[in-house]
Amino acid sequence: MEDKQNLQVSQRGSGVQVPQTNSGLQVAAMGGLQVPQRGAGVQVPQTNTGIQVPTMGGLQVPAAGSGFKVPSSGRGKNAGGLQIPQAQFPAVNSPQRASSQLLKPRQKVALKPGRSLMDWVRLGNAKGKVLNGIGGRSCEVSVEELAKHNKLDDAWMSIRGKVYNITPYMEYHPGGEEELMKGVGIDGTQLFNEVHQWVNVEGMLEKCYIGRLKKTIDLSGGMKKLSVPATGPLNLAPPEPKAVVKPKARYDWYQTETEVTITIYAKCNTITKDRVVLDKHEKDLRATIYIDEYVYTIHLDLCEDISDNYQVRVRQGPINRIMIILQKTEPKKWPSLGQPADGNNSTVLTKEREPIFRSCQLICCSPVSHDTNLYTFQQPNGTCMNIPIGYHVNLMMKCNGVDTNRPYTAVVPSLQHADVPNPAAGMEGRLLHLMVKLYPDGLLTQQMATLKQGDSVAISDFEGNFDESRLTSSHLIMLAAGTGFTPMIRLLRWCLHEHKESTCKLKLLFFNKTEKDILWHDQLQTLSTENSERFEVVHILSAADTSWHGATGRVRSELIEEYIPAPKDLADKSPLVCICGSTPFTNEAYRLIQAHGFTSSVIHLFTA
Repeated sequence: MEDKQNLQVSQRGSGVQVPQTNSGLQVAAMGGLQVPQRGAGVQVPQTNTGIQVPTMGGLQVPAAGSGFKVPSSGRGKNAGGLQIPQAQFPAVNSPQRASSQLLKPRQKVALKPGRSLMDWVRLGNAKGKVLNGIGGRSCEVSVEELAKHNKLDDAWMSIRGKVYNITPYMEYHPGGEEELMKGVGIDGTQLFNEVHQWVNVEGMLEKCYIGRLKKTIDLSGGMKKLSVPATGPLNLAPPEPKAVVKPKARYDWYQTETEVTITIYAKCNTITKDRVVLDKHEKDLRATIYIDEYVYTIHLDLCEDISDNYQVRVRQGPINRIMIILQKTEPKKWPSLGQPADGNNSTVLTKEREPIFRSCQLICCSPVSHDTNLYTFQQPNGTCMNIPIGYHVNLMMKCNGVDTNRPYTAVVPSLQHADVPNPAAGMEGRLLHLMVKLYPDGLLTQQMATLKQGDSVAISDFEGNFDESRLTSSHLIMLAAGTGFTPMIRLLRWCLHEHKESTCKLKLLFFNKTEKDILWHDQLQTLSTENSERFEVVHILSAADTSWHGATGRVRSELIEEYIPAPKDLADKSPLVCICGSTPFTNEAYRLIQAHGFTSSVIHLFTA
């Protein structure tokens, strides 16, 4: 395979930091619940196709908690609708699992009696129980000190900048002691994120917490890099940290009698309107701006109240400008903009940012197929959040007393242009559409099946890394399996409806089990007929009945060769290939597409 280093994969952030609590261990520990991972937010049972999944040992955890806490503004204000979970399952601001290589199998070992998931929970909840090995106190840990604790009976590990004593957890780990030992004595974040990126490690190992990892800086040669010793039983050194340039951002403001305009000046690669999220509750205003790989936050206690109607404008240039126009409730001059609140004027890496959940109300649920529904949620008053194309959110509900979440790609309510009206006044950025397959044994989806109009669920910020500018390619080839179709929905609409100047030719290979499983079958047929010169859809069924006359089977080389032209036969040399499905499907499709002649630089995998 060539150009692996250029493979673009939808990523979720890592390293969320959850505030410490005093209520005991709130999260069910490693082991137990299996969480299928999909880029389109679909819960997919594992299949036996020979494609394998990576492991560091099988951390798979539900998390428990008593609900959500609203982040404080520093003055006791409730920033309405903004909710940071104390404990979640799985953790939400974590990297999606995907790589340019086929994935390794997840190994599990038989645990001793009394070493189950719930046994670990009970151990952590035991009154007065101390598990961090230093009497319950906390301290900053240097990399040199961390390296000394690399034995089975004295095992420390750093994950996402925090050091834990994992010695007491060894016997509870479903992947076995050997897997855990790969990361002891070193920064094990990379190993941990390969499989367990959704795990709320801060809650799971709360009683094992020792302190922050103090990393040393080596300035030799004029280069700043982390100096982390690669000690440990297997000599597994962490990779060199990727150099990421932190964008510069600042803000200013001016006013008229009726409006306040906050202008953000950002020196970054690019910025778009849908990368700006606004949350307002009374006078508490939070503006979250996604700038390259960072998040810039403005958090203010405004001098006076404003309405819930906002405008966002963007001006591209050497210094990009984002203008947030707020409407005053009373026409008068303000003596000041207000007072800064927690996190104001801060810039942090997206993967290190604590996710924010909002309480969203279900306003509509309609069937898409026999086992898939389209849910439309309304975000809280004062919130404006448009989801970028190909990005997903995390939906969280309490299931059997456990806070459980899954990622789902944001879609539009229809493929037909006339069926998607422009948002009503005040509703832009307020509605969120999710297509969800309901599994008979799905932990969260069975709970979703009981939702009624007016019910509320917690929905997070968006995550992802698809670059919309790639849709300017002259050929877009999509391979989707089941609800892996969801990220393709907005790609289709962007090319065929939203950008009339686009001449991109599109082909969708849509893999399903039976004909009744095909999502929006009629709409796809109509879209293909109306755009016959530009769009073609090919349905492939793995369990077709005798009435089916189309293609059959699973993804394989014969189908790729029959329905997808080789790169040399395309009009340009930079097509875009998008793939989404279960992990086995995604890996196999990626392998076959590369074997067909497409380099990884023109392939995008939607994964979670």
